[in-house]
Amino acid sequence: MKPDTIKQRIEDHIKNGHKNSIYMLADFRDLGNYSGVKEAASKLTAEGKLFRVKRGIYKSPYYSFFLQEEVEPSPLDVAKKIARKNRWTIAPSGNTALNALGLSTQVPAEYHFVSSGPSKEIELDKGIKLYFKRISSKEITGISSKSTLIIEAIKALDKSGMNDSARAKIGSLLSDTEKKRLARESRTSRVWIAEEIRKILAVACTR
Repeated sequence: MKPDTIKQRIEDHIKNGHKNSIYMLADFRDLGNYSGVKEAASKLTAEGKLFRVKRGIYKSPYYSFFLQEEVEPSPLDVAKKIARKNRWTIAPSGNTALNALGLSTQVPAEYHFVSSGPSKEIELDKGIKLYFKRISSKEITGISSKSTLIIEAIKALDKSGMNDSARAKIGSLLSDTEKKRLARESRTSRVWIAEEIRKILAVACTR
């Protein structure tokens, strides 16, 4: 297959996708051989039809007329893409978890995740760093992403940071199905975390 044909196929694929989508070269493997795909991605980046996030990772164009600028990809979306590619299960941790739940308004320059994969640090082209920390499989595998997110947020707040306001905020974000799942999936958590979840669910059930 000629390189220009590969380039056109990738361009058509991007046009038919969602704005600001994250891509890896592997996403185009059905459109041509690796060297041809790599060359085509480089050309499309030079033409502004793809934007490089990091070596081997790209995003499709998404220009905001309101902001009058190209919208940057979400580091959370980039992390999820990396995790899917490597078949890791991940969840935000630390301040990243608090930010995801609206418990912190800080704009982070670093994004932290717990992972079923290896501990790893990845720096994006804009200088933003993604940190993946390996934890035991029982803490993340088979547990819903919402439950893991809440457990990690509780860890980040620690005993001293948990209060009625935080419990009410977390509880308000849970659907009835998520409440039942959290109650079930938190049974193997540390005693103090399980107790905090019991308090969260008690507050949520009164609303």
